[in-house]
Amino acid sequence: MKKNISIIRLLVVFCLFSALLCGCATKVSTLPKKRVVSQRTKTKVWKSKKDSGKFVAGPVRYSKLPEQSSTLAARRLSIKSQSMRTWRDLGPQIRKSIEYVQRNPSGGLALRRKELRLTWGQLRKSLEDLERLLPRLDRNPELLGKYFVWYELQSGAEMTGYYTPVIEASLTKKGPYKYPVYRLPPDLRKARPGQTHPWSEQLRKAYRVENGKILPYHSRRAIDVNKVLAGRGLEVAWLKDPVDLFYMHVQGGGVLRLPDGRLRTAVFSGSNGRSFKGLGSIMLHSGVLKKSQLSREKIKAWLLKHPKQMWELMAKNESYIFFKVTRGQPQAAIGKSLKSMVSLATDPKLIPLGSIVGFRTDIYPKRGRPSRRVNGVGLAQDTGKAIKGARLDYYIGTGNQFKYPAHHLKTHVPVYLLISKSALRR
Repeated sequence: MKKNISIIRLLVVFCLFSALLCGCATKVSTLPKKRVVSQRTKTKVWKSKKDSGKFVAGPVRYSKLPEQSSTLAARRLSIKSQSMRTWRDLGPQIRKSIEYVQRNPSGGLALRRKELRLTWGQLRKSLEDLERLLPRLDRNPELLGKYFVWYELQSGAEMTGYYTPVIEASLTKKGPYKYPVYRLPPDLRKARPGQTHPWSEQLRKAYRVENGKILPYHSRRAIDVNKVLAGRGLEVAWLKDPVDLFYMHVQGGGVLRLPDGRLRTAVFSGSNGRSFKGLGSIMLHSGVLKKSQLSREKIKAWLLKHPKQMWELMAKNESYIFFKVTRGQPQAAIGKSLKSMVSLATDPKLIPLGSIVGFRTDIYPKRGRPSRRVNGVGLAQDTGKAIKGARLDYYIGTGNQFKYPAHHLKTHVPVYLLISKSALRR
């Protein structure tokens, strides 16, 4: 009997020991799988929520289209869909991009990505080749597929629209004109090239010195609410509408209509270097508006009805823009004027300034009117603080008649970077 009990005890111990071994073996076998999964989660993909609620996802990378596909895409291009009579009308705007690109070293990298590297010289050559090809494109747009390589952005891009508003303004403070437009303050400083320590990223963009201390430059709250710049002779114009002023900061410029009907242009001349935050995002996270209410018209209407909260909400966007008032047209980031239905604002890290961009989108000209398909070629000529990654901002035009189509453009579009074959042989 005792012998049987001993045998049973040995069997129990053996079973327990086997179970422990199995558990350890199981843990060891699962480790490699966890490593693989964790590596895959680091892959960067672009996600865009469409109106249908479905998500389009893909890697933010370029891939070369076969020549047959490029030729087919080129054949679908319509210069008339971009409000031009002939491809030759694109010539003067191409020349503006060439003048910008040639200011950069020919051998310097304009685009530095693992899958695609391009020099400023290659961008310039592509623009010059497109310029020479213009007279032949009215009859044969497919030549853009024959002489150019089309690099498709696999993720596509989110496309929005912008325009240059015409805003009621005065060069002096009087009557309803009481909201100031400031020029660049003399105490706003920037670090010299190579001056990095002990500057933070923000201080490198803009800073001030007060009582011997280096401080970030004044925020929007300090300027608009606390009036730290008032009375210093920095005002270059005065507006009727504070929300129009805020959005002029977002746009980076605007056309001013003076009381006598004359027009002037507010041109970007600098910023306080602080971070930008969209007003729609601010109002959504503050709980004052729902996502379905975030059109610019509804945002403006709510703010004007709640003036006490208006300044507090706008102040949460710390970025502040300074302007100079000129007689010329609004200028883009390339230092040249924009062209409606052609110029694009891009993230230069993904689509360098000076690039030729193929795209397809739908424009809604007026309320209640059907959409208009644009199969076009755009020029990357502008940037914006809100334009990051796989995002394009399409310039619709100058004037308040372009407000509706600009504000109602938000869609996911196919995007192609066009580089001439002769440029790639360099």
